[in-house]
Amino acid sequence: MNHNKIYQAPAVNKKLYGNTLVTMLSDGYLDASFELLNGIAANEAEALLARSGVAPLPCININVFVLQIGKRTILVDSGAGGINGWGGRLEVALAAAEIDPLEIDTVLLTHAHPDHIGGLAAPFANPVFRNVQEIYIHENELNFWCNDKIYASSNDRFKRNADFARNAFKAYQDKLIPFKNEAILPGINAVPLFGHTPGHTGYLIGDEKDALLIWGDLVHFPYIQIAQPDVTIAFDSDPHQAATVRKKLLDRVATDQLSISGMHFNLPASATIHRKNNKYLLNYDLWSPVV
Repeated sequence: MNHNKIYQAPAVNKKLYGNTLVTMLSDGYLDASFELLNGIAANEAEALLARSGVAPLPCININVFVLQIGKRTILVDSGAGGINGWGGRLEVALAAAEIDPLEIDTVLLTHAHPDHIGGLAAPFANPVFRNVQEIYIHENELNFWCNDKIYASSNDRFKRNADFARNAFKAYQDKLIPFKNEAILPGINAVPLFGHTPGHTGYLIGDEKDALLIWGDLVHFPYIQIAQPDVTIAFDSDPHQAATVRKKLLDRVATDQLSISGMHFNLPASATIHRKNNKYLLNYDLWSPVV
């Protein structure tokens, strides 16, 4: 442990969007480096965060969401599961939120990077969430990670990531539902945000008047990449496409004043985007003790 840092315990925040109760959970953190960013120097990134009143530390929060709508209890991503020492606090966070893992019957995946899929399965394809009946993932994403030609020609880091993804897919192989259309479930629509990965997907919960867009990994360092949307990260499979999609979506959510959240937002995790002087500004919602 870096003794210059004292990490927060995983946090919980609940908000109601229409008839959907959304629980925002922190799975913990991962240490990164501003050197992973392209389009901004590390010292400039630190200065931008300092100007925003944010600690200039390259720590990335890992969020997971639980949607309770009708009779369904839906998990959106699963955190890192402790892979590479990242996150791994989902079980504790679920307990703090008084959510029984056995109640989770559905999973929506934004994409299959390790910090999003690592909490789904233990080694040897053993499922963590035993009562899950359906796992939704964009068909482009599933095909990408399961493509043997891509795997064979890739570097060791990609192969390790693909192995984590394939382990999770195998654990739930009869539950996987690849999709390409935007209508997923009642009250939930997929929003294609390709670029970070070939099938990277956000999920719009509710209707436009009272909705939350969970935009996955549209940003990793929110204050940096919202202020400077051209800044990409080494994890992007297509950096140009990722930046283009980010700018387009920022314009949409700022215009529509849509509530947003992402897997790497800080808690309480929900926010809005405002446009000022042709720049985008991130405004986190205040935490409320009562839903």
